[in-house]
Amino acid sequence: MVNKAYRSILALSAMTASLSSVALEAIPDDELNHYTGQAFITVDASSYSDATLGNYEFTRVNLGLDIETLSNADELRIGEFDRSYGADGTAPIVDENRNIVYNADGSVAVHDADIIIQNFALGRVDNYNDPENPEIVPFKIKDPYIELAYKMDANNPNIRRIAGVRIGFGQAQGDLSGDLISLTGSLEGEIRGPGSIAYDFSCQDAGFFDFNCIALSLAANAEIYAGVNLLDGATGEATLNGARYLKRASWIGVPTGTNFETDDALLGPLLPLLAVSEDCAVLGVTACFPTTNYQSVYVGDPTKDFENGSASGAFISLQLESVPWEDLSGIAGASRVYTDKGAFLNIAKYADSSGQQRYPLYLDLYNALTGEPRVATCIGRTKGC
Repeated sequence: MVNKAYRSILALSAMTASLSSVALEAIPDDELNHYTGQAFITVDASSYSDATLGNYEFTRVNLGLDIETLSNADELRIGEFDRSYGADGTAPIVDENRNIVYNADGSVAVHDADIIIQNFALGRVDNYNDPENPEIVPFKIKDPYIELAYKMDANNPNIRRIAGVRIGFGQAQGDLSGDLISLTGSLEGEIRGPGSIAYDFSCQDAGFFDFNCIALSLAANAEIYAGVNLLDGATGEATLNGARYLKRASWIGVPTGTNFETDDALLGPLLPLLAVSEDCAVLGVTACFPTTNYQSVYVGDPTKDFENGSASGAFISLQLESVPWEDLSGIAGASRVYTDKGAFLNIAKYADSSGQQRYPLYLDLYNALTGEPRVATCIGRTKGC
C-alpha cells in the first residue's frame, strides 16, 4: 500500500505540474523597480487537534494562478490497494439489474482502486468535426494549491509523519468527462426538471388507477428536484456499515429515505410525503443509475460566468491514514472534511458569493433518467486524442 500510495502522490504532483508550464527568466534590477505586486506563491501552515484522531499539522502551498486547460488522459487511477466488500464502506460491484457480482472464489467483487476514471478529460471542444474552426472551451481553475498533512506522534510531539496530500482548487468551472468506473468520496449534485418528464418516462403503459402515475400527473406542471449522491447500487443507500462515506462506488442517485421536492405552493407540502426514494425508485421512477451513464458532468453553474458560477472547495487527495482536511467550501459552520486511508474526490456543496449553498453538479431530469452523453474533448473525435 505504501509504495503504491507514494507513487500516487507523485502522480498527483505530476498532474498539477502538467496543468501549466512557465519559463522563468530573470528581470534586471532597474526594470524590476517599475513593478509592484504580491507573491505568486505563498505558504500557509496550520494545525488541528481531533479528540479521536489526534494532532495534525498542515502545510499548504498556494499557487496564485488562473488556469485554462483542455486536458485528456487515457485513465486516472488513484488509491490502488486491496479492499474487501463492506470493510470501511467499500461498495460492491453490481450489474445493470443491481445484482451483486461475485468473484470465482465466492467473495463479493469490488473495484481494484478508489478512483478509476477512463478517458478522463477536462474542458471540451465545440464544433469538433471542423478541424479549421474548432472552438476550445477550457476547464477553468483559479488559485490551485498543494497541501501536505502530517500526523504528530502521540508519544513524541517532535516526531511527525506524512499522513496525506491533496490538490485543490480555490474555484473551478467547466466540463469533466470520462467513464466513471469507481469513485470514492463526496460527489453531490441536484436533479431538477418538470414532473411531466418523469410521468412520460414511467407512465406510458400504466393503468388508469396506478397511484404513482396519478401522483406524477399532479406534479406534471411543477418543477421537481432532489439531491443526488454516490450510492451502494445494491441497496440505494448512501452509506454502508456506518462508514463516513462510500468507497469505490459505481452508482449515483437519490438516496433511500430522501425525496423529491417542489417550490409549487400547492404541491410543496404534499410531494415530499409521496415522493420518497425507496429501493432506488421514487413514485415508480428509477432513482439510481450507474455512474458510467454520465459521460460528462459540468462542474459549477453553466449559466453564469466564472466569478459567479464557479464551484469552491473541490479537491482530490490521497491519505496513508485518516486526515481531517480543512473545509474550504465557504459554507457557514463547515470546518473539516474527514477522509480515511486511500483516495478521496471532493466535489461537494459550496457557498456562493452571497452565502447561498449551491451544488457543484446539476442534471436536468431528462438526462438524469436517460444518461448524459459525452461532450467532445478532442478535435475530430469525441475522445481518445
